[in-house]
Amino acid sequence: MGWDFLLYLVLCPVLFVVMLAVAGLTTARKAVREARAVSWTDAAVLGAWHIAIIAYGFATSGALSVVIVLIALVAFWNAVWQLFRETRTRVQAALSLDPIDVGTYRAETPEPGPASGRVIIVNPDGTREELPDR
Repeated sequence: MGWDFLLYLVLCPVLFVVMLAVAGLTTARKAVREARAVSWTDAAVLGAWHIAIIAYGFATSGALSVVIVLIALVAFWNAVWQLFRETRTRVQAALSLDPIDVGTYRAETPEPGPASGRVIIVNPDGTREELPDR
């Protein structure tokens, strides 16, 4: 009983970090944030994972712990794959847009020279001189 408690003491933080990573990868997807809902694949994998963890609390067995680890790996790689697929689709859509025609957006440049025709020169000693209009 004491060794089991020590094992739980070590494995619970590991399970916490893995669940946090899967949750972070899942919420990193824009579709999940916009819809405020996960995909059906996410729901199935995460539901099975949570059921296995709860079942392990009622009946501790070595086989069930292996199932929890396998489902954790599936959940992690499912989240990575869906994030990759969605990001790839969004990047391809962004790159397929027509490039902006720079010529149509170029501003008219005024003729060089002062706008009012009056030029004031400020010398380093603070004196000012004004040139006559052109």
